[in-house]
Amino acid sequence: MSSNGGDDGRLVFSDALRSAIRARELSLSRLRAHLAEKGFDVGTATLSTWQSGARVPRDGSIAILGALEDVLGVPPGWLVERLEPARLSAVRPRRPFAVVDEADALASLLGRLDGAEHGQLRTTGVVEEVVLSATGALRVKHVVQAVQAARSADRLVIVHQTEPDGDIDEVRPSAVGGCRVGRVVRDCERGLLVAELLLDRRLAVGESAVLRYDVHDEATHPMTEYFRFHEWPVTHHALEVRFDPAALPVRVMEFQRKTSHSPDLLRREITLSQDRRAQVVVPDAEPGVVGIDWQWS
Repeated sequence: MSSNGGDDGRLVFSDALRSAIRARELSLSRLRAHLAEKGFDVGTATLSTWQSGARVPRDGSIAILGALEDVLGVPPGWLVERLEPARLSAVRPRRPFAVVDEADALASLLGRLDGAEHGQLRTTGVVEEVVLSATGALRVKHVVQAVQAARSADRLVIVHQTEPDGDIDEVRPSAVGGCRVGRVVRDCERGLLVAELLLDRRLAVGESAVLRYDVHDEATHPMTEYFRFHEWPVTHHALEVRFDPAALPVRVMEFQRKTSHSPDLLRREITLSQDRRAQVVVPDAEPGVVGIDWQWS
């Protein structure tokens, strides 16, 4: 077997990229300029390491690779699929949901869904609004999530955990756009829910979709924190917590952690906006946890 081929005899990523650049007769500086026109800032040094094979794009670069494929005039997914399996082996957690305490329970729920496609759709961007009630409890969260297929897939797994006084049987995920709710499984003892969002169609490698969905929770216990975990890198994560005028916190903090139980990598105070929102924006979020916590008194 040639050292230039993958397991199926195709060009590996670096050779494929180098070949496509040569066919388009582009310098790396011109290639960089074309990517910048599409909104992606990629240095010539980075492009050089990609085409030499010294490095491969990290998993959060799938969106960039889509733009690169367009500039080079190759089919969608032509470069992305050549990163498998080396890239995924480098970024895939040792087990599903490894960044959170409830990993084993969530993995058990995933098994009930036969979650073979878990991780095949990767989040490139997510905007999440968490709306609290007058008691300080979660009322609803609104999510807009952009995904891109690292492998062909037609469903995304989402996770929710209710508060200690909540009834997970009463938690309702609902599709707003770009998807519909599939199977839903629950762990009543731990207050966990895992659900499928079924896309309107199966995505081929490199294709993208935007999903809009809500999660309604009937818990009444005042919350003191909310976080979203990422198993893989995410290009953009915006998180908002919207407080009710009748229940305003005295202090609000942003935090980031490697896992839900590990020490803070970042912690800093947030000032509420005039419409009572605490906002966090994280470009290039690494695997781990991004969250907001607060004090009521």
